[in-house]
Amino acid sequence: MVQKWTGKSRSKSFFHTIQIIFIKIGARSAAYFFLYFIAAFYTLLPSIRKNSSYYLKKRFSSDGKLKIFFRIYKLNLTFGKILMDRAVFGVKGDIKIISSAANKEKCRDLYLQNKGLIILTAHCGSWQSAMSAFDFIEAEKFVVYHRSKEDIDKHVHELSQKSSPINFIDPQNNYGGSVEIMAALQRGAIVCMMGDRTFGGKNNALLVNFFGEKAAFPFSIYRIAAALKIPIAVIFFPYRGRGKIDSFIADTFFVEDKGRKAENYFDEVRHFALLLEDFCMEYPYQFYNYFNMWEE
Repeated sequence: MVQKWTGKSRSKSFFHTIQIIFIKIGARSAAYFFLYFIAAFYTLLPSIRKNSSYYLKKRFSSDGKLKIFFRIYKLNLTFGKILMDRAVFGVKGDIKIISSAANKEKCRDLYLQNKGLIILTAHCGSWQSAMSAFDFIEAEKFVVYHRSKEDIDKHVHELSQKSSPINFIDPQNNYGGSVEIMAALQRGAIVCMMGDRTFGGKNNALLVNFFGEKAAFPFSIYRIAAALKIPIAVIFFPYRGRGKIDSFIADTFFVEDKGRKAENYFDEVRHFALLLEDFCMEYPYQFYNYFNMWEE
């Protein structure tokens, strides 16, 4: 089993350029209006409909083809709005992160226990913008992120032409980036990782139930957390409207060291999958899964 997801951008460079021009000249409303047509264009593409339907058919299992078609449109539109807000954040610096003082304090307390913190999230909501604004803990920050050569979307710091507040670890490096992740955590860094993506062969993943069928989720981060005694915070960042990103801590926990066998961390992997399911039930159009993660 090899990960089918490649990180390739779904957007065309022409549409991306037009949107950035709108933002720079101050026509933000026009840029948002343009999204409705862009979302329609992508929804009409057979490849986009196929790739986005894998998730939506699981989430809305009783729906027929016509309903799924309109749900694909809504998924693409919401994704476009989130990418638009990320671009506005980069170009204009305009973003609002809704995060309670209690949640911030909880993250600080977890970090200070062992001078390190793992944030597990997923390709859902406004996670990229949120991590670029994660500034309430003074520490090195890393995101485990693979950037495809075919990815034309720019990060916040690239759009703002400022230095990046976060560093990147490529999970396609040797051992899925584990060496770099451990080194960063041992230096007291904060590491954010996507708990819904695997890389490489089947030795990097476990199959657990996700919306009723087996899907591949990574397990190595739990083994790292156990070995280094670093806490994990599962945090999601739902989109709440134009320029607004919510944040909530779905759970926090330490992982018991159970050795090196992958199956020993099945419970942790399944727990994350359940938390992601809960997110998808509440925000069905904010899980951006454009490949068949259920394919073995």
